[in-house]
Amino acid sequence: MDNRSSVCTASVLLLSLSLCFLPSAGAASSAALLEYECNNGTSYAANSTYQSNVRSLLATLAANASRSSFPPVGFATAVVGASPNTVWGLGLCRGDTNGTDCASCLALAPDIAFGQGDYCMGVKEVSIFYDRCLVHYSFRDFLTSPDNRLVEARDGSPDNVTRDAGRFDALVVSLVGALSDWAAFNTTTRYAVGTMVSDQGFTTASKDVVRRITGLVQCTPDQAPGPCRQCLQALVDEMPAAFNGSVGGHILRVWCNLRFEVFEFYDDSPMLQLVAPPPAPPPSSSPPESRGQTGGNGTRWRQTAATVSAIVLGVAVILLSIFIFILWRNTRTPLSYQEDDDPASLLFDLPTLRHATGNFAEENMLGHGGFGAVYKGVLPHGQQIAVKRLDKSSGQGLKELRNELMSVAKLRHNNLTMLLGVCMEGQEKLLVYEYLPNKSLDTFVFAPEIEKRLLLPWDTRYRIIYGTARGLLYLHEDSQIKIIHRDLKAGNILLDNDMNPKISDFGLARLFNSDMTSYITSQVVGTLGYMAPEYVVLGHVSFKLDVYSFGVLILEIITGKKNTEMFESAVEESTTVLSFVWDHWQKETPLEIMDPSLDCKNTETEVLKCIHLALLCVQENPADRPTMLDVLVMLHGHASSFPAPSKPAFTFAYGESSSDRDLGTKRADAVPSVNGMSISEFQPR
Repeated sequence: MDNRSSVCTASVLLLSLSLCFLPSAGAASSAALLEYECNNGTSYAANSTYQSNVRSLLATLAANASRSSFPPVGFATAVVGASPNTVWGLGLCRGDTNGTDCASCLALAPDIAFGQGDYCMGVKEVSIFYDRCLVHYSFRDFLTSPDNRLVEARDGSPDNVTRDAGRFDALVVSLVGALSDWAAFNTTTRYAVGTMVSDQGFTTASKDVVRRITGLVQCTPDQAPGPCRQCLQALVDEMPAAFNGSVGGHILRVWCNLRFEVFEFYDDSPMLQLVAPPPAPPPSSSPPESRGQTGGNGTRWRQTAATVSAIVLGVAVILLSIFIFILWRNTRTPLSYQEDDDPASLLFDLPTLRHATGNFAEENMLGHGGFGAVYKGVLPHGQQIAVKRLDKSSGQGLKELRNELMSVAKLRHNNLTMLLGVCMEGQEKLLVYEYLPNKSLDTFVFAPEIEKRLLLPWDTRYRIIYGTARGLLYLHEDSQIKIIHRDLKAGNILLDNDMNPKISDFGLARLFNSDMTSYITSQVVGTLGYMAPEYVVLGHVSFKLDVYSFGVLILEIITGKKNTEMFESAVEESTTVLSFVWDHWQKETPLEIMDPSLDCKNTETEVLKCIHLALLCVQENPADRPTMLDVLVMLHGHASSFPAPSKPAFTFAYGESSSDRDLGTKRADAVPSVNGMSISEFQPR
């Protein structure tokens, strides 16, 4: 009698608890069922202990997720019952869902778990995906050994893009990839939403014109940044095959999920708002024009020269106005550091910076290069800064400082070093940057001590490659003014506390307007080994110059060798890194180029993909190199879809013939002549 009474009491309490979380009509309508999966390999009997445990589990998940300790609410796991009727479960609500709506959504799960007919009644392992929450329960302990491949639900919109479907897919992948980075590395909720807007638009089969793509990614918030990013990357890799031109779709799994649509389907404000780059112009069928041609070509050259002259004159007027204004302000009252968005907040007064750096004390010097010295400083409120101070004897000067100020002042991206301000008083000309404690990439990747190189395991090196690519894409296509860096190298990639990369040193950068894609210069500047052949030989400047430098940088990160370093190869001749890599690529032994400090047993596919991508970036013909948008898409994809690379530029080896030995000379004639007036070889911040 007592036992029956206890069972009845427990049943009443359980029913009451379940009723507390039954959704109202409004809540139910706001949580739409997307997919559900019943693993029919196992089953339980009606009214069995296992069924009772499932009911208890679902009620517990709804209650606990609604008041989860993870910020915000929305995640819970639970285990109910004893063997052999133990049930393990997980509940996760979308990141923009409050506690009440989360509980209401999760409380819908019994409809699928115990519904008659086509639902999952009697099945021991079930996954249920609503647009606002998901539930998974199983007779197996999936919590202690997460495997995101056990369950998958995917679906795409029946409406498709009818033109430029490949470009649409690439933009979707770029958006979802950026959101994945944001969710994994910039949040504790492991959730991100955002948009990609295209001015050109895409026509669909339903005759609509799509100009806006919205995306969402989410991991369970108990995951560390690395595992979350890897989980999402596995889904991103499936997207091209799953959604070929589809204007919407989702891939739903237990530990992470993603979704994209052409309408807004979430309640949050977008965390990322990206602008799609314009489509690449069709390749010209006419041969390249030389600077000495006349007639129609000469007319076009004169028009181009007039346009460039007007732009240069306009920029010069703007620069002159800025510096007259700054000098006028400095002759009145020196401005102190301010923490706001007012333009004056870019101005520092000299006494503040002298005090911050200990009057530019030698012990605070971080490095010294063509521009001058860089000092560490601490502002009065405790913020650490890096101060770049122009040497009076420097070959560089106001031109480079103005260029850097104009280039960086309004750039805001996670993978670019932030300019905090400028100071010009008397003979002092100073730029103030955020301080990055890990200094530059070259201090790690080229370190003679293996202990220091071990601080860059493969996952960190891959994150540096990926982050640098994102920064370059922003400069080339997403910033208000298109920028070619012209001096991308390991020494100009700074690392923050978490070893995330930030592109720095814009002293040689060139600004483009939206109509320009290339120009020719008579002054070739940069760093040997990173400059593309068309730039070194012809002075041709385009975005593909940075792509070439990026390819060289990837190979340095993988090999741990400087691109200008000469070393003995297996064939007993001195060779460069590009020659070394190309030789192993042709021999189908590319993994032998890896830095000996790397252990990539489980990531060989990723390493091979990066080698393949780097070789595409350093091809001799700039037209054969990918754009940075292409690079981001390839980093999300599989190398099997990449084109085969051609032989890189500047691949040669130094062999020594008998006549060379007699004359005591090397075959230096293999080396092209370059203008080496570069600059910026110091170790920044």
